[in-house]
This record gives sequence, structure tokens and C-alpha cells, in this order.
Amino acid sequence: MVISVLQRKTAIVDAEEWDKRAARLLERLRPHLERQPGFVDVELVRGEGGALTETTRWQSMDDCRHYVRDGAAATAATIADAILPTAGYPNGTWTRETREEG
Repeated sequence: MVISVLQRKTAIVDAEEWDKRAARLLERLRPHLERQPGFVDVELVRGEGGALTETTRWQSMDDCRHYVRDGAAATAATIADAILPTAGYPNGTWTRETREEG
């Protein structure tokens, strides 16, 4: 299994509003991800000050690489940024870390 962790800080700092938006994001994101080869699961976690950790799980590194490099991740990021906008400069950095597990 491959774990891909995307982290960024959102502009939404109110916990209740963040949670509502995260639920909407998952409603929109999950069908998109389920159409991707090798997709297993997605999880969103709220951190301090509006931080977002999005963890996706894939069957193989090739499946994850296809998602990230062939445009599906860019579509997911556009959806995510529309619902949970990225914090302004200098706090809006997006980082992705991918690792194999098991």
C-alpha cells in the first residue's frame, strides 16, 4: 500500500466552519478519487489554525504516481481550494509526501 500525505494551511480557521467545508469537500472529492485506478481511501484531518492534512491510500506506487502526475491530483486540488481555500502568503505552501507501507 502507498500513502500520500498532502499538507497545507487553509484560510478557514473557525473549527465548525472548517468541519462543514471538509464534509462538503469529501462529498465532492471521493467520487473523483474512486474513478482513479488503485484508489483505496481518503482522509481529511484538521490541525491548528486551519491546517489540513489529506491522506490518500493507493494500491501501488504506480497508481499514486499516475494520480499525481497525470492531472487527477490537479483536479482534486482545484476542488479542494474552492471549498477550503488556501491561506494567503506566506502560509499557503502545499507539500506532498509519499511512502510505501507494508
